[in-house]
Amino acid sequence: MESPSTSCPTWKIENSGSFASVFVRLPPGTRINCESDAMVTMSGQGIEIRGVMSGGLLAAIARYFFTRESFFMTSVENSPRTGFQSRGDVMLSPTTPGGIALHRLVDGAEFFLTSGSYVASDEGVKVTSKVQLSGLTNPLLSGTGLFLLRATGHGSLALSAFGSIHKYELQAGETRAVDNGHILAWSASMRYKTSLASSNGSIFSRILDSTTSGEGLMCFFEGPGIVFIQSHKPNLDENKKGANTKKTGRKSWWLIAIFFFMATIIFCAIVMVSIMYGLRTRMVEDENSVFPSGMQNFFQDKWSDEF
Repeated sequence: MESPSTSCPTWKIENSGSFASVFVRLPPGTRINCESDAMVTMSGQGIEIRGVMSGGLLAAIARYFFTRESFFMTSVENSPRTGFQSRGDVMLSPTTPGGIALHRLVDGAEFFLTSGSYVASDEGVKVTSKVQLSGLTNPLLSGTGLFLLRATGHGSLALSAFGSIHKYELQAGETRAVDNGHILAWSASMRYKTSLASSNGSIFSRILDSTTSGEGLMCFFEGPGIVFIQSHKPNLDENKKGANTKKTGRKSWWLIAIFFFMATIIFCAIVMVSIMYGLRTRMVEDENSVFPSGMQNFFQDKWSDEF
């Protein structure tokens, strides 16, 4: 896949698959930005590199502390100051093996990226950090995290993933469910929510079906817009004891806990309602014992004598 324009840097994915890299040709006077340590090789003449802070100091600090990106980005330029007026080239690769996808940004169309998915972009693309505030379930349970990367501007944008990358273009009103942890990037104009994988029946049957199926939670995107997903997600427990546990057990234990927690709450609520109803009935039955009939007649006669 190659970027359409030849008057600016041209992008091409090589060895697409699990060990992909991106090859960029730079006409004289053009420049691209890439993640720190993403460059594999470059032309020996005419190419200059330097560290830059995309978006300024505050944006660089936020990107470094809140996402898995570096403080400085690498600027790669085919500079006319070197005296060479020929095309240069550079090859870039992500730090982890996986696929690479190219996306063409246009002015006014923001794009959200998950932490660690950015590889490189044209000079006209600005990458900053953003706090995801669309409810509590999305940042906590979708697998995208509380802090995202936001790409704005115009130009080519290179994304990397663990496994292969698949692109879906959703029309207005069209929805697509994506397993949490497989989301890579999406149009900022799109709405999505994180919910149980099963949508049929009562809440208890939905929890049970989502748990026993092993799917747990899924993210539901609504078009129009573009969403990129990755076919695999890193096994964060691979170096821990019991990392070879079955997927269902790893993924659904907390759903089982939620199921029993909600059942316990409902049971306690029923018990409390029963106790309150019993106490109210007892108070009604014992009303005469609190105010005997003789005492009630006494107060009634006393009230009549005085008024």
